[in-house]
Amino acid sequence: MAFITSLRIKNFFSIKDEVTIDFKASPYNIENNPDRLFEFNGEFYNKIISLYGANASGKTTVLKAISTLSKVIFNEQSDYFYSSFKNKFSNLEVASELEVSFVLNIENKLEEFNYKLVFKSKKYENIGIENEELTHIKEDKNEVLFNREKEQVVNVDGNIIESIFKKLSEKKSLIQDFFIFEKTKKLEGIRSLFLMINVSSNIDPLSTRLSATITDEQNIADMLDKRYSEFENYELEKFFVSFFNSIGHDIVQIKSNFKEEDGKEREFLGIELYHDINQQVPLEFSFESDGTQMLMKILLDIFLSKMMKAPLIIDELDSIIHPMLVPIIINLLIENDIQIIYSTHNIYNMQFLQNDEIFLIEKNSEHETKIESVKDNPNIKGYENLLTHYENGDLGGIPKVEDLITKIF
Repeated sequence: MAFITSLRIKNFFSIKDEVTIDFKASPYNIENNPDRLFEFNGEFYNKIISLYGANASGKTTVLKAISTLSKVIFNEQSDYFYSSFKNKFSNLEVASELEVSFVLNIENKLEEFNYKLVFKSKKYENIGIENEELTHIKEDKNEVLFNREKEQVVNVDGNIIESIFKKLSEKKSLIQDFFIFEKTKKLEGIRSLFLMINVSSNIDPLSTRLSATITDEQNIADMLDKRYSEFENYELEKFFVSFFNSIGHDIVQIKSNFKEEDGKEREFLGIELYHDINQQVPLEFSFESDGTQMLMKILLDIFLSKMMKAPLIIDELDSIIHPMLVPIIINLLIENDIQIIYSTHNIYNMQFLQNDEIFLIEKNSEHETKIESVKDNPNIKGYENLLTHYENGDLGGIPKVEDLITKIF
C-alpha cells in the first residue's frame, strides 16, 4: 500500500501562486465511509481524488505536477529534461517548485516521506534542478535523508557521496544516482513507487494520451505471458475476461503471440481476443474498439498498481471509458486499496463521490488557477447530493457562459 497525502505546487504552468492540496479525509467520511480511506498514524486519507473544472481551468496541471516529479525522479538520461513547466503568465523571477508527501511500505512498515523539488530556470525554460530535499517524516523527529544544495546524503558512504557529487548532472535526481548505494533501501522503494506512477499514468509534463499504442499492446502481452513477467501466481487474463464479461463484453480468451527463434530476440506479433460469438476466429487487438483497447490499458494499470502498491494517475478518465463504468472502476480501486487521482468532466459521477473526494478548479481573469476542496465549503455538510449543488453553481468550477455565440462568422 502506498498513497499520496498532500501536494504543493508553485509557479508551475497556470498555478502561479503557491497551492497546497491536502488529501486528508473529512470527519463525515471517517465516520461513515472508512472503506474509502487509508489510515496512517491516526490520520485518514482519501483513496479517491477527483478534479473537476471547466476546460483550461488547470485540472491537468495538478496531474502534470505529479507526473513531472515522477519523470524527474526516474530520469536515467543525464542530458534529458522536460523544460516547459512555465507559461507566459508565470512569474519569471520565481522558481517553479513541486513538493509531495506520501506514505510507502518499506520492509513491511508504513513510512511517510516528503520530497521537495526546486527547478533552475532561464526565463520560461526550466534547465535543471536547483535543489531537492527528501525528508523521512517521523512522529518524534523528522530526518532529512538528503539535501542537494548542502550536498548531504545519509546512509551512504562518504567516499561514494563525494564521488557522485563531483559528476552530478543538474538534470538528474539524487534518488536516481544514490538509490543503489543507500543502505536502508528507502530510496530504492521511493524510486520504484515513482517508476510505477510514471508507467501507469496516461499523462506526462507535455501531453495526455487518450488512446492505446503499440507499446501498450506489447506491455499487455508481456504481462499476459507468465514466462516473462516478474509476477507469479496471478491470473491477469482471468481478471481481464471476468471484468469484460461483467460489463457485457463477450470476450472469452486473450492470447499474446510472439515469434521465438534460438539466438534471436523474440518478436512481438500482437494480441488476439476470442469472443463468444465465434470462439474459433480471433480478433486482433488493433481491430477492437478504441474504448476496449484503452479499458484493457487501464485494467493493466490497475493490476500493476495493485502488485506494486502505487497510486494511479489518470487524466480525462471520462474521455476513456463510459460514465456508467466509472463507479465500477472506483469500487474496484477502493476494494483493492489503490489510490486514484484523476481529472474529469463527468458531473454524473458526483452523486457517487464524497465531499472530500472532489476538488474544484477554476482559473481567474489573470490566468491563475485556484483549487478548493468541497469539504472546505462551509455550506456543505457531507451527506447532500453534490451533483445538484454543482449544477446550481454552489461549488464553483463550472464553465462561465455569459453571452452564448451561435453565429459562425
